[in-house]
Amino acid sequence: MYYLALLVVAVVSYLIGSLNSAIISVRFIKRQDIRDFGSHNAGLTNVYRTFGGISAAMTLIIDVLKGLIVVFGTRAALFWSEFFSVDEHSVITACMVASMFAVMGHCFPIFYGFKGGKGILIAAVCTICINPLVFLFAVIVFLVVFISTRYVSLSSISCCFAYPICYILADLIMYGELNVYTAIHVIIALTMGIFCFVRHYPNVQRLRTHTESKFTFRKRGESK
Repeated sequence: MYYLALLVVAVVSYLIGSLNSAIISVRFIKRQDIRDFGSHNAGLTNVYRTFGGISAAMTLIIDVLKGLIVVFGTRAALFWSEFFSVDEHSVITACMVASMFAVMGHCFPIFYGFKGGKGILIAAVCTICINPLVFLFAVIVFLVVFISTRYVSLSSISCCFAYPICYILADLIMYGELNVYTAIHVIIALTMGIFCFVRHYPNVQRLRTHTESKFTFRKRGESK
């Protein structure tokens, strides 16, 4: 019964993740399709570079809400409802499964031809709700790479590879040992990282050819 309920939560999480915040916000504010502009990616960075702060802020808010709904909705549906016992099932594992499907939906949304954003932001929101220490480690990785290179894409890709390792470090610090749940969480984190990395493949190509844009606070097209 528990695994059937978890499957339902996973499907709902995927559908929530498929509601692409970048596409929704730009259509609502600018009456445009973000996929027709800039890097053609339906993500926060492209929204900010192309349409500025207001559209980016709305994109950010929607993604944060999506992450909160997925994680706390899972907790409420499975455990706060007392349908299932926290003594018999791992709350963190259930929330990670839901988060994985939400990231899958964000990266490969059923509502937009399976072509969505890159999943980093919603993965980050879900992670801070599930395990703040893992989030802290991932932020450190992101900032070190970003400050060194000013490439948002390279920083995000670095987090994709570091994400599973962050769970190992967090468990070692929090519990002093690794257990079967650590292995499960590492596998889920690795899967989420692969989803996000696949969506970053065009960025990898541009990084290889030195044509990737570095981050700037100016919108694309503004004069220096």
